[in-house]
Amino acid sequence: MTVILAGHGAGDGSEANRRHLELAEALRARRPGVRFGCAFWKGTPSFVEAARSLRGQGPVVVPVMASSGYYARRRLPEEWAKGDPSRSFVIAPPVGTLPAFPHVVANKVGEAVTGMRRRGLNPVVLLVGHGTTRVRSSGDVARWVRDELALAFPQIEILTAFLDESPHVADVAGLLRGVPVVAAPLLMGGGPHVDVDIARALTEPRPFSGLGCVTETLNILPPILEWPELASLTLDSLTHPRSNRGGGGQVRLPGSTYVPLRAGLPSAHSPLQSPS
Repeated sequence: MTVILAGHGAGDGSEANRRHLELAEALRARRPGVRFGCAFWKGTPSFVEAARSLRGQGPVVVPVMASSGYYARRRLPEEWAKGDPSRSFVIAPPVGTLPAFPHVVANKVGEAVTGMRRRGLNPVVLLVGHGTTRVRSSGDVARWVRDELALAFPQIEILTAFLDESPHVADVAGLLRGVPVVAAPLLMGGGPHVDVDIARALTEPRPFSGLGCVTETLNILPPILEWPELASLTLDSLTHPRSNRGGGGQVRLPGSTYVPLRAGLPSAHSPLQSPS
């Protein structure tokens, strides 16, 4: 079995591409009978190059992407089909659309909120997605995770904001001046989006300390590629319905049949469990 981790990437040698390669290496150690490789929209090999090298071999392509947006739904299947017109490949759901995804976010948010509450603060949680006006579903993951976290943490205000669609992060941040915030970037590599766009919007007029910003009243969590849980989420993607049409096809966000998160605020010692 061949599994290709397909990411947007930021160019060869970038932090994002390096973390994709490290993820593939970690998965090889966990599943030695499976061949793991990478492909990038921005990087080498490209989607077309990887598909051409595996033409007719039936690889499973896992979009290591935060949503079923433009690149997962359109660019990835279109480019892969150019390299493999036989369409022998299948495309798994993007990792951000998996039922376990909000549980991972909830664990991280819960730990950060608990830490602030121990200092007598009552933070707002801000989920930041990329979003785009080109494909409406790009923002669906952030809205879905917001709804699931609202069930888990009914006493906490959960907000969403986006980089490229409304409500924009700068506008929402302007309403949160002086309010303690736990910000969860639902972004893969983060990069300038985290340490510039999100951090600057949320730190003014708070003291700014750059990437991984943590102040008395602000905690910006790591982007998804830095999550230790990402390897397990990637493997989980292989067990869900797949198609060769990309993130649209048979893949959909969990709906009313999804088991909601357990209500209540978890501590760092009692994390929420993903449904089996």
